Amino acid sequence: MDATNKQYALRDRAELSAFVNQPFRNNSRIKFTCFDCSPKYFVFGANSGSLYLYDRITTSFLAIFPSQLGTIGKVSISHNEKQIAIGNQTGSIGVLLELEPPHVKEILSTELAPSTDGEGQPIDLGGPAFVTSFCWTEDDRELYCGDSRGIVSLIQFSLFMGRNILNISLHPVLLLENRIVQIDRYKDLLLVSTLSKCVLCNTAREEFKQIGNRPRDGQYGASFVIAHPNTIASATTTTTTPSPPLMIVDEEDVRIFCSRPGSRLWEADLEGNVIRTHQFKQAAAAAAAVAASRRRRSQQQQQQLQCLQESELATAPTEAPDGTLMVVPFQVLYSIRRQLLLVHDRCQLLIIDPLHSKIVLRTDEFTDITHVAVVDEWIYLLTGENRVFQVRVEIQGDEDPFPTPGMVDEPCLESRKQKQGVYILDSMLNNNNNNNGKQMNGKESPLLLSTEATIKEALVSVVRGKYGRNIKQMFMGYEQQQQQRTPSGAPERPKTLNLTKIYEPSRSNAFANGNGHALLAEFGIEAEVEDLECDDMMEELVQTRTGQALLGTAMPNGAGTGKQQPGKKKFSTSLLDGYETSEDDATVRNLYLIFRSSIISNLNFADRYAKIFDEYDTETIVRLLRKLETLMEENEEPNARLKCMRIYFHYLKPELLWEIDADSRQFIKDGFIVCNTTDGADRARLERLAHCAACGYYLEATASCHYREIGTSLLQYYWSRKEYDECFAMVKRVPYLWRTITRYYIQDRREDKVVQCVWNLADSELLERAAGELPFELDHWRQLFELAIAYHQRHEMICLSCDKPTGGRLEDNQRDNRSAAKANGGGDHRAAGSTEAESQFRQWNYLLGVALAHIRSPTELLCLVRRYADNIPRGAIAPSFYIRCLLLEAK
Repeated sequence: MDATNKQYALRDRAELSAFVNQPFRNNSRIKFTCFDCSPKYFVFGANSGSLYLYDRITTSFLAIFPSQLGTIGKVSISHNEKQIAIGNQTGSIGVLLELEPPHVKEILSTELAPSTDGEGQPIDLGGPAFVTSFCWTEDDRELYCGDSRGIVSLIQFSLFMGRNILNISLHPVLLLENRIVQIDRYKDLLLVSTLSKCVLCNTAREEFKQIGNRPRDGQYGASFVIAHPNTIASATTTTTTPSPPLMIVDEEDVRIFCSRPGSRLWEADLEGNVIRTHQFKQAAAAAAAVAASRRRRSQQQQQQLQCLQESELATAPTEAPDGTLMVVPFQVLYSIRRQLLLVHDRCQLLIIDPLHSKIVLRTDEFTDITHVAVVDEWIYLLTGENRVFQVRVEIQGDEDPFPTPGMVDEPCLESRKQKQGVYILDSMLNNNNNNNGKQMNGKESPLLLSTEATIKEALVSVVRGKYGRNIKQMFMGYEQQQQQRTPSGAPERPKTLNLTKIYEPSRSNAFANGNGHALLAEFGIEAEVEDLECDDMMEELVQTRTGQALLGTAMPNGAGTGKQQPGKKKFSTSLLDGYETSEDDATVRNLYLIFRSSIISNLNFADRYAKIFDEYDTETIVRLLRKLETLMEENEEPNARLKCMRIYFHYLKPELLWEIDADSRQFIKDGFIVCNTTDGADRARLERLAHCAACGYYLEATASCHYREIGTSLLQYYWSRKEYDECFAMVKRVPYLWRTITRYYIQDRREDKVVQCVWNLADSELLERAAGELPFELDHWRQLFELAIAYHQRHEMICLSCDKPTGGRLEDNQRDNRSAAKANGGGDHRAAGSTEAESQFRQWNYLLGVALAHIRSPTELLCLVRRYADNIPRGAIAPSFYIRCLLLEAK
């Protein structure tokens, strides 16, 4: 029966409270706080910290499991019904092991990791973190848990050898901005919904993608729904052609539904692309009005919910009798057999057919609903005062879940043929070494590929269907296979259709046109009109964040209707596609996907970048980074160069700078400058520094810089080869490197430069090193004192590059530095610390103390101070200085 003609009803309503409350024996202090169910069990968490286990079929009480976790906030039964995950309200997570007797029942626990910021500092959340959602993997060896901080963690279970105990390890997977509302899983895809957005994760490839761009604010869930259950396969599969593996199952049968404000749902595909928006606000209000009118017509039918037909919903009023819209917020999406969605609030239940945008059932006969659980078509509700109800969703016209072949519609049959065709050709190319139907292991092929008719039918179904591009990639992999042989002489098995690396097609390739019509012509098969029409279509692979397609239609003359220039490459950012045009492009795509994943997940992906970079030399990495920068710019990523260089600099070892070619070294040098001059905070710090009006060099240096080891290694390389122009080109843009230049001046005994560099930089370490290594003579101290007097009296400094005196805005700059550091408070400790250190450095007491420690005759220093007595402010020198001079002279 067509889905739009099905009828739905709620049956077998019953209250299970008497059975469930039997263990309490009138103890009113124990309250259920959460529950979950499976085909075999009920489990309830209580405010006492205990778990209560029941048989779901007989509702008989089985066991109680006490714990020290306190009030239980979340429970979840594993798929194999052997484990129960527990979360309390203070951040503890427990796992109850082996429900089946005669195993010993024990609860092992761990704690949610404390929240830290990007620098590892703890974050005060104003309250304890707690688990808000659990999600088991299919094999029950891993458990995903989302918490109130916005962190999704992975709990991995591993049995110790020879011991029947479990080790729990907790690993952060996603660090999002706010609370996790719901987690759902389909194969390798993890769907995470927070208060503000929904994120799709490929856990096998550790890639992340946000669904949609519009934010939200509130409790909204997300769930996977199967658009077409895999029942047609059993009706159409023959004995000679088995069902295709999961690799080529039509993933378009699975949809993602994300809750939106205003009783709406986003429908998205498995690539995270939003397809359409479903609006349920008017339908929900209409359902409420219809239910109210029916109750008034027949009080006897108040115990059942009648089927709401689409015609009734369309003609019903949009407001309830009291004039208000009775709309249930879509907080959590409970899946009923992956076909329907259940949403609820405190007093209403709505059951939605999301694919047909219908509210098929609604009831408000339950009150004070706190928790809901679903097993197959059974719905269980926990309400106030430990009351438990059950109700079953009945779908009329759904008695035969496996339709006969005559009932299968033509589009589904055609899609099935296309998938089978791909499977046949893929098996032929990747499993067989010859054309006689034998597999590489010598066994007989079950697909009977030796007949030309079977291959011809497969080619026709694939090329004319939506898998045309796939088959092109498959033949390219086969072409490469023939050129690469193992030492035994047998061809290496190429990758299957989910390719991440393919090769540029030659002009003689039969599939160079993208549709394989040349190969069809060899079999005497004529192309259909619709096949020829799509020859000139360029596939749309990437969409910008503004939603505009980047690839248009390429016309035969080379012009395009879109903004994209013809022939310009684009890359798929899908979580599922892996089809590229070259090895470099495949690698760049992987780098970009890792980058996008790191932004969404807020995790450090340095190890994943390293695995890619380790396979290439520096020249190749530089080439890939340039392509990655272009890709980011095409996708409107701001500061693309900066982000590419940060990716590389987290991987780059500074000692490699001595072994690479000149072009790569120049690329790294330019990238180092970009990393220190592009960010807004870095530019603001540079603007606060005084600079020479004649040559443009900065007179001072910043307290720190990014990737200091890389910058220092570059300077050391250029300085050792006397390429001073390269050194000063870096210093002019990144003034922190004046400190490194000063160290080289000290090594080279350049006294003429050391004194003014030390004074301008106000670096105590450099002053004391210079005073001890050169060493400083009396004449050097006289130069330093003159620089101090010029600074304090005329706000004048000497340019470190052109040796010209520069004044003017120095006093204002110093005041601005102090104001900025004071305004930043605790947020910029290094700026505040450097300002204080500089102020301390420029005091006469500090300068004279260092001079006294390194000068040979205290009398000479006293004579020098007396020479400048008129220029030194009264009280600037402490009496203790003169006492120390006299004591040292007496010795």
